[in-house]
Amino acid sequence: MPDSCCPFCGLVCDDIRVAVDASGARAESPACARAVRLFPVPARGTAQVAGQAAEPAAAYRAAAALLARAQRPLIGGLACDVTGHRAALALAERTGGVVDHMNGAAQFRNWLAYQDGGWMTTTLSEVRNRADLIVLAGTDTRRFPRFFERCLAPESQFGELRRRLVVLGSDLSAEAAHAVSPDLVVPLPNARLGELCGALRARLAGRRLDADSVAGVPMDQVDALLETLRAARYGVLVWNAAELTFPHADLAIQAMVDLVKDLNQTTRWSGLPLGGNDGDTSAAQVCTWQAGYPLRTAFEASGPHYQPLLFDSARLLETREVDALLWIAALDPERVPPAAACPRIVLGRPDMVFADPPDVFIPVAVPGVHHAGFMHRMDGVVALPLQGHTATELPSVAQALAAIQQEMNHVAT
Repeated sequence: MPDSCCPFCGLVCDDIRVAVDASGARAESPACARAVRLFPVPARGTAQVAGQAAEPAAAYRAAAALLARAQRPLIGGLACDVTGHRAALALAERTGGVVDHMNGAAQFRNWLAYQDGGWMTTTLSEVRNRADLIVLAGTDTRRFPRFFERCLAPESQFGELRRRLVVLGSDLSAEAAHAVSPDLVVPLPNARLGELCGALRARLAGRRLDADSVAGVPMDQVDALLETLRAARYGVLVWNAAELTFPHADLAIQAMVDLVKDLNQTTRWSGLPLGGNDGDTSAAQVCTWQAGYPLRTAFEASGPHYQPLLFDSARLLETREVDALLWIAALDPERVPPAAACPRIVLGRPDMVFADPPDVFIPVAVPGVHHAGFMHRMDGVVALPLQGHTATELPSVAQALAAIQQEMNHVAT
């Protein structure tokens, strides 16, 4: 039973043992609870048209008819592997569609900071092998269950590594606290992380602050925290944009990014933006190399058109600026499509359940369980191979999209 890569979070852990029996695949040691929940997938599923069971061919025809009539469809969700993302972009180009990921709101918070002035980030391997100080800003990494095990183990490529852990924000969850004990916790609301980072930058530059506290943190603690940051030989500031759900969170991320830059004047620091769940890093990578622009891009007659504010999925659906939604969710059955006034087509896991059935549902195979593929790790430096473990008659996302395009050829003629 060789090691396999897990597609169900941005770590893409490559040491999972997968057992296969008559009931399907299941993740064994050292799998996390997320992998244990998501690896078992039915080998069969039933396509639906208007909430009624249908043959796959009929579902492809119905989806093709809806897309052929659409003037500007939204191709969203995008929770699949690299091959599926490439097929989705090909369909968007053909239909004049807009592409955005289900995690696009969180991605956009990072992109604003990155596009404004760049950032200095590191890789998971560097964190494990070199970082002696980890600062968790507004996250306890619970969305990445094996982060501490995989990245903060005491042993490194260069021997034992004594590292310290600082938590900015709320304390660690019970699960995280079981894995590691922080050396310092600085409690403050996530919405005030930007204030704290701004104060740290000011004090680092030698400026005086006429205040007793910043973001509720006494100034003597701010100065003590700064000394801890300056003493690091290789520090890493970790955040997860998906957890920074407050107005103008991009400015807090900008403050973190700028703090990392300033600390590099005297020592070595990097940022580590957590992400990659639901294939969002892969989707961003594929869109950038295929179109020259990141997600939230429309494919128009004049070429790709990038508008990150205008092409937000939620805004497009709310203002009815799109007239069809194709939702791709091949990884997690709970990621059902949002409500929409336009027709909805869903390519999803066969165990997906809908409170409000879409116009067309096409069950698809799960990459890394039913078929092989590739997925980019959250740090964006490597695309890891996914293995197929169980046989299925379900199409992959790429195969389903190709079948829809084939049916569109018949509609066009």
